Amino acid sequence: MCNLGMAIELTGVEKGKELSLLESIKKMMKNLKLTAQQAMDTLEIPKDDQARYAAMLDDNN
Repeated sequence: MCNLGMAIELTGVEKGKELSLLESIKKMMKNLKLTAQQAMDTLEIPKDDQARYAAMLDDNN
């Protein structure tokens, strides 16, 4: 596979992981009655990434 193909594949995989984590955050908030912050801490999402996920949650509401 060429470098461009690998870069595109990695981008897709990373996006998939991001969307999966976002869904996990939402389900924890709904089913366990956690705040977004509590859900992200439970999932051990790095503090540096939490603002991005919080923004994505706001965009989806």
